[in-house]
Formats: sequence, structure tokens, C-alpha cells
Amino acid sequence: MKIRALVRLSITAISASLAAQIVTAQSNSSMAARGNQPPAIVDSEQTAHILGFDTLLKKLATLQTERLCGSPPSLEELAIRQQLLEAVQIAALDVDSVLGEISNEEGELSNLRTSLQGRRDSTVAKLNAAALITGSTAGAAVSATQFNTLGSRANNVGDGFGIGAGVASTIFSIMATRKQNGPNGTVGEVPNMLAPLFDRSPVLNTYYPSAVMQYLQTVPIKEDPSRGTRLEQLKAQWVQSGRLDTSDSGRRQREVTTMTSSSDPSVKVSIQDLSNRIAMLVDVSGRVSLMKRDLAVIMRTYLPKPTQCPNQ
Repeated sequence: MKIRALVRLSITAISASLAAQIVTAQSNSSMAARGNQPPAIVDSEQTAHILGFDTLLKKLATLQTERLCGSPPSLEELAIRQQLLEAVQIAALDVDSVLGEISNEEGELSNLRTSLQGRRDSTVAKLNAAALITGSTAGAAVSATQFNTLGSRANNVGDGFGIGAGVASTIFSIMATRKQNGPNGTVGEVPNMLAPLFDRSPVLNTYYPSAVMQYLQTVPIKEDPSRGTRLEQLKAQWVQSGRLDTSDSGRRQREVTTMTSSSDPSVKVSIQDLSNRIAMLVDVSGRVSLMKRDLAVIMRTYLPKPTQCPNQ
């Protein structure tokens, strides 16, 4: 009896040990599989979680797994697919609404920048022409007074005229150089899609749906957490490229005011300010657009899959 009891205890211990090893192996293989997934798959899982698709996707995966080979989808599976499709379409439209507002703002700012550039080019061209005409006219006049038959007095007058014309030509050239930055302007009634990203007041149709804002404020799964969220990465990129000041000083606050102004006559913007603002909007648009890539991956992953019987 004692021998049988010892054998039973040994068998039980071995079984428990094997079971623990199997569970550990399964867990490790699952983690390895997740680690080997392409970044787009991992990002799509994170986006699905942000959008609240977890429950639907789990139900759909369970129903697809339990379906018998060769059998058509059940009504419940079809209903979940339809519900998921509608949710994905709503999310895609939310992304499109953000991209549309950003595109609208970019167009208005580009028109203002083109207008300021035209005024700048006209002013610079006139100053350069004045410098050229002054220099060439003075050169001809000085040369004409250098004939010996005119006497020393005429020569002195010519030299003085040449010096004065040279000074005038130099002044015109300096003025043309200083006008290269162009005149300042005022941003009219346009959305300010950068305002919510800097905790400034939005105007007109400026709005980020909660899922889109949460996406920007989330750290990508396969990236170093020390790099921060997608929005923090954008701000770091803007600082690195010189579009924003490196500190939270008054200069940076003025830059943010310039980047988010709309219908404020007291805020003057330059051509460079407009170029920086447009470039920042393009960066935000690019990040938000990646949500549509994730939505495509979600739909592709859970497309209807025909079940194959073992003997096929």
C-alpha cells in the first residue's frame, strides 16, 4: 500500500510539473509570437484598443475558431462583422474630418504666404533695380567727367557724384537684403488645428475626436517609452528642426501664439512663420493618417476566412 501511494504521489508530481512546463512554454511562445509581429500589426492592436474594438474582435475570433469546417458563418458572426464594419467606418470618417480641417487650414495659410511672397519679391526687385540703375548711371556720369578737356573742377564733381551714387547703390542693396524676410500679415478666419495640441483655445471647426486625440497621446508599443507619446515625439521633432524654441520661455509662448492664431489682428505672422505652421500641420496630418493604415490592418486580419476540413 505504501509503495502504491508513493507511486501515485510521484505520478501526480510529474504530471503537475509537466503541466507547468507546458503552460510556461505556451506563454513564452505567445510572447515570442507577439514580439515577432510586424510593427503595423502591433500598432493596429493598440489602435483597436483605443477605439474600443477589443470585445468585438475577441467575439469574432472565437466564433471563427469554433465554426465547423465547411460551414457558413452564423448569424451572430455576420452581425458582429457588420457592427465592426460600421465602427471602422465611423473611425475612418473621424480621421478624415481631422485631415479635412488640416487641409483647409493649410490651403488658407498657403494663400496668405503666396500673397506675402509676391509683395516681398516685388519690393526686392524694385530695390535691386534701383541699385543697378544708380550704379550704372553713376558709372557713366563719372566716366564722362574724366576727360582732361573739362578741367580738374569737372573731374572733382564727377568723383563726388560717383561716391554719392555708390553710397546710394549700397543703401539700396542693403535695403533689398533686409526685405528678404518679406512683410508681415494677419491670419484671417481659418481653423487652428495646432491649438488643441498646445492647450490653446480652438476656433471655428477645430476639433479632434477623442479617439484621435488619445491616439496622439499614446506611446507606440514597439518604441522606446522614453521617446514619449506620438504628440511628444512631434514636438521634439519641431524643436530639433528649429520650428519651436527649446524651452518654455516667453519666446516659445509667442511662437505658439503665432502658430495657433486666427482672426487676431494683434498677431502678425511672417512668411517663415507661415512656412513653419504649414510644415507642422503636415507632420500632424501624417501621424493621424496612420490610424487609417491600422484600420485597414484590422479589417484585413478579420476578413471572412473559409474553413478548411482536415481531409481537403
